[in-house]
Amino acid sequence: MPLYYAYGLLLLFYFLLVLEFFVPSGGLVGVGAVIVVFGALVIAFSHSFTAGLTLLLVVAATTPIVFIGAIRAWPHTPFGRRILNRRPGQTDSNKSNRKLADGTRLDELAGRIGTAKTNLLPSGLVSLDSVRVDAVSQGMPIDAGTRVIVTKVEAGKIHVRPVTPDEELAENQTKQQPATPISPESLESPPESFDFDTSQLDSN
Repeated sequence: MPLYYAYGLLLLFYFLLVLEFFVPSGGLVGVGAVIVVFGALVIAFSHSFTAGLTLLLVVAATTPIVFIGAIRAWPHTPFGRRILNRRPGQTDSNKSNRKLADGTRLDELAGRIGTAKTNLLPSGLVSLDSVRVDAVSQGMPIDAGTRVIVTKVEAGKIHVRPVTPDEELAENQTKQQPATPISPESLESPPESFDFDTSQLDSN
């Protein structure tokens, strides 16, 4: 079988991989993409070992790039915007002017740490100060239960990524740091601090 069949199947694989993000197929399009790329590899290896190995390396190198690109583009497509803007009953509000329990507005959340309540593929729910809000992962899928940090709020959408150990440690230290108590002794001033004129008392 001619080698260009393998190249054609490779292009079809990329098309199906991207289509998986835009068509609610329940994973069937993704399964089709796997079958197609497997067929392309079979054809390439049947042609020659070098051709098969080259095609395998191309697939391994380019698939993550296509996958990440599709994740980043999905929220900006008509289908993605429709899904993100219609999550009834799952969040407290869809307006950027709502506030968290401590009074922080959503458009001031950069740097706030919370927890992913659902898988972010790339969108999902995040809990920030006990308030459930829509969020979009930045560049990678995020599993439910992962601690995340808000990187920016853009067009009313909260963008998050997993926190680093250093960021988690800094937040814990901030929460555990006790307030400096005011000593009762500091409220008492010694008699010398008061400017009394004792000469008149002595003369009496």
